[in-house]
Amino acid sequence: MRPWRQWAVRTRIVVSVVALAGVALIAANAIGVGLLNWYLMQRIDDQLEHSARPPGFVNPNRTANPNPFATPSVNPSVSPSAGVRRDGYPRERGEFFPGPLYQIYRFDSTGKLQNPEPVVLDPALFGDLKQRAAQPTPFTVTTPAGEDWRVIVFPANFQGNGGYGANAVALVDVQDTRDRMLQYSLLVSLILLGFVGLATATLVRVGLSPLTRMEETAVEIADGNLSSRIVDADPHTESGRLGIALNTMLTRIEEAVDDSADSERRLRQFLADAAHELRTPLTSVQGFAELYRRGGAPPGPALDEAMECIEAEVSRMRLLVNDLLTLARMDEERALQLHPVDLLAVAADSVRDAHVRVPTRFVQLSALDDRSVTFEPVTVEGDEARIRQVVANLVSNALQHTPEDTRVVVRVGRATPGGPPPTATIGAPPDGVPLAAIEVSDTGPGMKQDDAVRVFERLYRAEGSRSRRHGGAGLGLAIVAAIVQAHGGRVELWTAPGEGARFRVLLPATDEPDFSEDFSDEAEESRFRGNSEGS
Repeated sequence: MRPWRQWAVRTRIVVSVVALAGVALIAANAIGVGLLNWYLMQRIDDQLEHSARPPGFVNPNRTANPNPFATPSVNPSVSPSAGVRRDGYPRERGEFFPGPLYQIYRFDSTGKLQNPEPVVLDPALFGDLKQRAAQPTPFTVTTPAGEDWRVIVFPANFQGNGGYGANAVALVDVQDTRDRMLQYSLLVSLILLGFVGLATATLVRVGLSPLTRMEETAVEIADGNLSSRIVDADPHTESGRLGIALNTMLTRIEEAVDDSADSERRLRQFLADAAHELRTPLTSVQGFAELYRRGGAPPGPALDEAMECIEAEVSRMRLLVNDLLTLARMDEERALQLHPVDLLAVAADSVRDAHVRVPTRFVQLSALDDRSVTFEPVTVEGDEARIRQVVANLVSNALQHTPEDTRVVVRVGRATPGGPPPTATIGAPPDGVPLAAIEVSDTGPGMKQDDAVRVFERLYRAEGSRSRRHGGAGLGLAIVAAIVQAHGGRVELWTAPGEGARFRVLLPATDEPDFSEDFSDEAEESRFRGNSEGS
């Protein structure tokens, strides 16, 4: 037999309830049988005392009937105080106890039996008649055969000669009544325990049915069906609340599994793209090296061209490796070097660098509000090198993927709520704090909706191929998203086919902007210089 703790919950509940009910019934039956036995004995004692009571006698040792529900079984035609007949003899059999189980004994003053009829009970069991008669109270005697009798001895005057009388009643009826009551009680208790067991089993089965459904759902989930859910979960019950919690947990598990599968897919795609990006320059380097080894690039212009190509491909590989290293460090959540950063200075430097690198392109620095004729310097708490990398990547992205005549504008200012919803977002800045914004917009061909929502993925390319006309490995915007999220900010994108693209970076701004008073003049000078060079 298994230990108790290994039993099923349903079995333990049913067994526990039946056991408790059985104990309660046994206790109730024992108390009931005991009270019945006490009640019957009280009735017999009352009748015995009435049968032995002389006229006007009051027993000082007994009070009124202690059981208010018990009434002595006395012949109503006979006065309760008349315990003996007028001739001095005890009342005859049948006046108090009908039947042969009632015995009357008469003794003279010396204690000699004077009965004119045979006796059933041996008078020697009565003890000292004089002492018993001095306080006439009922007592119990047991015959050698094991029968119990209730006896009372009292003084009597038989025709003026004195003596004693004794009345005895067999307790066989009381014992038989008590035994039958006990048998009936046990039989009724067994029947009731059976009904209690069946009712408890039914109630437990109904009560545990939600747990049974949860078990079936868990089996389905273990078999691989992660979409299975617990139905009819009532939030007002414990099992219902458990089912709701399990449904929530299963939803999150399913989402986590889907995210894990999607992450694994993107990781495989990322590794394939990274390997391809590295293989292309390596193939070029290897080709030029073999060309030189075979004598196809003798000293002179041919060798110089080969070395330039090798240097360009190595630079391309170094850029890719640096970008991958940057993303890896951002994934490790390394601590940023935080200090006040002037976004207007960062934007102005990015515009100036763009003019140096691509002097033929139109790149302009402007205020966030086109209606404003002055710049609004804003300060954020961040890592200046990383923030400069964000702006540089956005400007480079706009220059690489737009035609030569496309206009690129860099805007700086404090963000204000309102406006059309963005096409795609990533990150979430804290609520209730002022936000600084840097925008990089262009008038290029724009992107489709499907490309816009995935543009911040690593190595994702909207062209749908591994080759890029303008170079790049598809990591610039992924780096932008990682850096901005590390600063607690958000990147927003507005774009559509034929309408260009506008990237906005939102960062928590400080309350007290830290900028020099003469910087606005320098920014204005840079802006006008950018306009003149772009034209």
